[in-house]
Amino acid sequence: MNQPRGLADGLRLPAVALPLGLYVLLRGLDAPVLKRLQELGLQHQVNGENPISFCNVFFFAQLVVGVAALLGGRRQVGPALAALTTPQRWLLATDTLLGRFLAPVAYFTALQSLSVISQTLLFALVLPLSALLARALLAEPLPRAFLPSLVLISAGLLLPQLAATTSPGPMDDPSGLVWALLAVLAFSAAALTGRRIAAAGIPPVLSVGVGSLVSALVFAVLAVILYGPGHFLLLRLWWVVGVILIYALSLSLGSELALRHAYRHAGVATVSLWGSLTIAVAVLAAALLLGEPLDAATVAGVLLLLAGVGLARRRPLPFPGGRGDHL
Repeated sequence: MNQPRGLADGLRLPAVALPLGLYVLLRGLDAPVLKRLQELGLQHQVNGENPISFCNVFFFAQLVVGVAALLGGRRQVGPALAALTTPQRWLLATDTLLGRFLAPVAYFTALQSLSVISQTLLFALVLPLSALLARALLAEPLPRAFLPSLVLISAGLLLPQLAATTSPGPMDDPSGLVWALLAVLAFSAAALTGRRIAAAGIPPVLSVGVGSLVSALVFAVLAVILYGPGHFLLLRLWWVVGVILIYALSLSLGSELALRHAYRHAGVATVSLWGSLTIAVAVLAAALLLGEPLDAATVAGVLLLLAGVGLARRRPLPFPGGRGDHL
């Protein structure tokens, strides 16, 4: 006998609460922790260079995610690869390039020039841009409340900037804005490739497992070319704990596993809606952990952003949540 939809949703709430809350916390801490690691690297340079680079950070982050994704389905890799058509192979390559290389590099570089709060607010643009790209390229309908949500998101972005015109933040730099917008574009485009991958039925062992391992290999090669093998060998305790244990294992892998578990108990719309709270977690963590200013205009901007994102997510999005929904 089928249960009423409302009752079934209510029964799923306790099961989804823990993984969803864990995802919100870990994803929200991503930018503040990465920013703190960048600062520590500047304070403890090795041979005059910051030991925290996008190469070694994302090498370990992508490595642990890729290995974890392959552990349960490594026997499926060969048959799944053999079953791929040529267009599907290009689709996976494009998704890896956008979502696992270009977007993280731009995200990391932007964070070097922007405050965590500024970057977090800017990344709210991923939602409307993804919807617009899905409409233009995949002919998918926009959410019913797209226009008012876009107005609220724009107001939430502009309010703190207008309030800061008389006293701009010391950590913000114009180059960081360019990198942030590039990251937003890459994450938004990756949402579309992720949507097409899901529609094609390509298993996560390929899209996540193999894709992450390939990008990890690219980051390792770049690290050797740009910095030499000493970039990995001259490790210190704070580096190992910060990069491998906290960022790679806890934040990257932890948020990925929590998100997957949440999707087992709730739909995309529910997970995406509550996932918007990562904005508030990131802003609050930046204020508490990094001492970034949290004034009334910023608080009001965050509230407007949450309202706009929540309004857009009252109906299922035209793309699945997850990596492309990097809020």
